[in-house]
Amino acid sequence: MSGWPRYPPCASGTCTDVVCCAHGHKLRWPELLGENGAAAKATIEKENPEVTAEILTTGRVGPPNFCCNRVFVIVDTHGNVTNIPTIG
Repeated sequence: MSGWPRYPPCASGTCTDVVCCAHGHKLRWPELLGENGAAAKATIEKENPEVTAEILTTGRVGPPNFCCNRVFVIVDTHGNVTNIPTIG
């Protein structure tokens, strides 16, 4: 299957779950919990070139739509990752 276009815009084709979206690339980054958000963004985009990682601060809500080409990186007031970044 061909890769996803860069986000935005949101792309998911017929996929409704992260496994379908991954195209053989990494889809979750639990090892980035507690790491610097900017460094996490760079790691995610390097390990899965089909996604764009967006940094959001805790409490800020991103769009509710499911996107195969997007990963939200949620950070605290110190800029450290608080949730496991996952495609969607």
